[in-house]
Amino acid sequence: MAQQLAAIFGELGISQYLDAFVEQGFDTWETILDITESDLIEDSKPPEVVPRAEPPKLELREPGTVIVTKRKYRRHPKADENAPERPPSAYVLFSNKMREDLKGRNLSFTEIAKLVGENWQNLTPAEKEPYESKAQAYKEKYHAELAEYKKTHQYQKYMQYLADFKAKHSLSSQGLVKASEALGIWWSQ
Repeated sequence: MAQQLAAIFGELGISQYLDAFVEQGFDTWETILDITESDLIEDSKPPEVVPRAEPPKLELREPGTVIVTKRKYRRHPKADENAPERPPSAYVLFSNKMREDLKGRNLSFTEIAKLVGENWQNLTPAEKEPYESKAQAYKEKYHAELAEYKKTHQYQKYMQYLADFKAKHSLSSQGLVKASEALGIWWSQ
């Protein structure tokens, strides 16, 4: 597989980028064809929605033998497991209470979500106040715990991991962007 990829990159005149692609987990032509713009652009802030894990790719070796492979690269750094948990918002507190109240009824997740959203919108500011004050208390507690956590060795270790992750991916993504531009030009011809 690697020889085929090297031959294709050589034909395209971008063989200098082969190592960057392989290092990022793009070790077959199929994975290179699956590259999207988001694979090449570094975001400074994490996405609000966690992307779904891609299904494993199947690779045939010998007749009757199937080997499951997954992409080896990470688009985003791992979350800090030791950091304090973020506090719930007033809406989340309200929805948790309402879900408990609706638990006995036989409603789908979608129906419950619609009911919770409608009820939250119909609450007056006075009715929302207990949830907002409780959320504010959780937020203050979280910020105090976070300030304490930032003084620990674990936090320093995670910050070093983030710096290493960003440095590694910014260098390799530069090569990927140039190579993908060359691939795009070749593809359009």
